[in-house]
This record gives sequence, structure tokens and C-alpha cells, in this order.
Amino acid sequence: MFFHNLSGYDANLFVRNLNLMGEGNIECIPNMEEKYISFSKSIQDEEGKLKYKLRFLDSFKFMASSLDKLVNNLRSEQFENVKNILM
Repeated sequence: MFFHNLSGYDANLFVRNLNLMGEGNIECIPNMEEKYISFSKSIQDEEGKLKYKLRFLDSFKFMASSLDKLVNNLRSEQFENVKNILM
């Protein structure tokens, strides 16, 4: 799951609550104390086998510039999906 500017928000709240979700490891890539670039939670089934893995990423860390600047580079006809939702 991508969150824009995840490390700018209180991602540590996500990590704390993921810890309450039963067995499984939480892995973090920290940016600095209590700010994370990425973190993930492994969810296991009743037998202890990996069922699925939730991964949270900061999309801002993968972009060359701000979201506003990137959107301003697009032409109006490139917003086809947004137009479909708004109509």
C-alpha cells in the first residue's frame, strides 16, 4: 500500500496497531527515529505459515518532485480515470 508522504505522518501509529494483529513479524526501514520509509507486517495462518504480507511504502520517497508539480505536468486529457469517477 502506498501512502503519499507516509514518513511525514505518524506512521508509528500504524506500526503499533499492526503489532496488535496477532502473530507475525513487523519489519521497518526507518528514515529516522519514529519515521519510516517502509514497513511491513507478515500475517500467519493458524499453522504458523505465511498467509500474506502487508507492505506500506512512502510514495513521496520514490518521486522526483512533489505530487503537485507532477500533476501540473499532465494535460487535461490524461485525467481520463478521474473524469470517469467524477461523472
